[in-house]
Amino acid sequence: MTTSFRNHFPRLVEFGRGKVASLFALCSERGWNRPFVVTDRGVERAGLLNALGEEKELSKKWSGLFMEVPPEPPLETVDELATQIMNAQADAVVGLGGGSVMDAVKVASVCAQRRVPARSIVGIGKVNSRGLPTVLVPTTAGTGSEATFVAILTDKLSGNKVGVVDPCLLPDIAIVDPSLTDCLPYHVTASTGMDALVHAIEAYIARVATPVARGLALEAASRIGRGLERACAAGSDKAARDEMAIGSYLAGMAFANSSCCAVHALALPLGGRYAIPHGAITGCFVGEMMRHNLNVCREDFADLSAALGWGRNDIASFPDRLDRLADSIGLPSQLKQVEVLEDVIGDMARDAVANRRLMDPNPVPVDHAAAANIYRAVLRR
Repeated sequence: MTTSFRNHFPRLVEFGRGKVASLFALCSERGWNRPFVVTDRGVERAGLLNALGEEKELSKKWSGLFMEVPPEPPLETVDELATQIMNAQADAVVGLGGGSVMDAVKVASVCAQRRVPARSIVGIGKVNSRGLPTVLVPTTAGTGSEATFVAILTDKLSGNKVGVVDPCLLPDIAIVDPSLTDCLPYHVTASTGMDALVHAIEAYIARVATPVARGLALEAASRIGRGLERACAAGSDKAARDEMAIGSYLAGMAFANSSCCAVHALALPLGGRYAIPHGAITGCFVGEMMRHNLNVCREDFADLSAALGWGRNDIASFPDRLDRLADSIGLPSQLKQVEVLEDVIGDMARDAVANRRLMDPNPVPVDHAAAANIYRAVLRR
């Protein structure tokens, strides 16, 4: 029985098609007259910067532009970004992109304000004070980073992904504009969309879930259930894109007020070592992990299955349905782009089990042997 809980949310959320056009007006209303814009080359090539306004006028509206955020950004990139933000004398930071861009912005805004390296705030609760104001604008429907106080970066020294986790990272404004996802490539739609579903599932079953988080998770699952396969089948389906955009955002709020669990603990060591899309990893591993959790989570799986439109019966097949969904949108082909050697599996299992932030909320404990077996079951399938 829940006796007390705490929830965290962004200060302002703007949702709707065309909302991104109001970005600079929203900044101006708050007295932020020197916003620094951060994006990546993929967003630039897709022409999404033009959604912010007339090209010839844009440079007059921002204090600087950084477009060199790579996938799974390393700590060094965040430090470089923070330096540019400081040099531009920016008074706010805008992140236009997927999870990598938004995570980089969250941490760089603190590093620029506090003049500290990113490595110094890696961990849980080490930020302690807000950085420069942030506006996060997702261009994918999957990470939910615009709704969370978690940032995942790459530590080149260890080869692992590391987290910066602190409520001070919550954005001041989140602008969720589904039109920015209309031209997403199929493989990105599939992997980010499945990751959003995993966020909802893990937020719902986590031992630390709050009632608010569970409600958000079910609504997210419902939206994603209506939108994911449709968005993959027909990228021009705007109604499906809308469902995925709101579903991803709700799932982000859900796990921000609950937790991700063992699926993500397993995903981080694998993604840190191999260039595999994060959502392809979580989407391929969720079925096997839910088999591990099945005996403890039958009622929760019934709720999630119903939300997804699969009905409440035959709950034992819930993990199989997740596997079939991942298969139907092509995620295993993304996972199999690399060969994972047997001797690496033991190391990854060790790193995954050591991530207590994600392992402790999992409904069923996962030891080293179980983690290694799950890696084998999925990677050798």
